[in-house]
Amino acid sequence: MTEISIVRQNLMDNVNYRPYCGTDKRSCSQPRTEYRTYDSQFICPECKWISSFPEDFIKRYKEKHKL
Repeated sequence: MTEISIVRQNLMDNVNYRPYCGTDKRSCSQPRTEYRTYDSQFICPECKWISSFPEDFIKRYKEKHKL
């Protein structure tokens, strides 16, 4: 299955892939995010921005990578 975005496709293809921070705050250098196991979203270590991947995508992601 092809995903809707490059980021989603990268997440599905590589369990170690981490998206960049998606904030628009100028004070953040937009580093790669960290995976949070309790809600299966990604968080920026600098500004604490949190991704908002939909539940259906997260379910497929977790199933594929056995998380």
